[in-house]
Amino acid sequence: MPSQRRIKVFGLMILLAVLITLYMTSSARQTRTSDFYTKTTDALQAKEAAEAAKKIDAEDVGARLKAAEDAAKKAADVKDRKLQEAVTGEDGTGGERSVAGRVMMKDQEEKVPGVAGVGGRPADRQAAKQKQEPETEEDHDVEVELNAILKKSPIIIFSKTFCPFSKKAKQILLQQYKIVPPPYVVELNEHPLGAALQSALGKSTGRKTVPNVLINGRSIGGGDDIEALHQRGKLIDTVKSLGAKRIVEATLIEVKSKEEVKR
Repeated sequence: MPSQRRIKVFGLMILLAVLITLYMTSSARQTRTSDFYTKTTDALQAKEAAEAAKKIDAEDVGARLKAAEDAAKKAADVKDRKLQEAVTGEDGTGGERSVAGRVMMKDQEEKVPGVAGVGGRPADRQAAKQKQEPETEEDHDVEVELNAILKKSPIIIFSKTFCPFSKKAKQILLQQYKIVPPPYVVELNEHPLGAALQSALGKSTGRKTVPNVLINGRSIGGGDDIEALHQRGKLIDTVKSLGAKRIVEATLIEVKSKEEVKR
């Protein structure tokens, strides 16, 4: 049987434990209800809410940017496909209008389209011209000159020396690519028949401005179009496809950095 003294000590320990528990509970309640604790909790909750809102905004902005990027890429692909269809004849016409306004069939791709052949004009074209209006001397000179120009290279760049878009097209085709035979440049502002040539090109290709880049007599556009094909990595395929056997080589030149040049 435990002594009375032990019972008293045991009772005091229980009482002390109860008092400590009551004290701790009371302190915790006072802490939770204190002004400092309330402000700290509110601040933490506000911070968490702000961070959550920022995350939601960031995700929303990211989603919008991705949607805009996808839409721009889709529009660019559509434009590029239309350009390819226009120059390759896959749009249902069976071919592309040459610089003389005729439709070239796929089996005629290796020929120089757009002007009279070496042996003279086709009979049907001559008859059509006679029905419309008589050919002037200037028209004849322009046609002969176009025929001569198109024989110089499968790729012709009709340009003007002061035109920044012409400079862009020439820089891409002549400096960033090795094309054999190289593109032939006609500076219309320095050519004696420049204005008449540009007018004839506008009527036959639908492009009245410069630069006007022709591959085997078919226009593939101007400076922005050449740049778009270059950036998408499709310029070589376009050149080879439209140039056919007249294009011996078409490769991208590796541009060395300034540090590599110094070495």
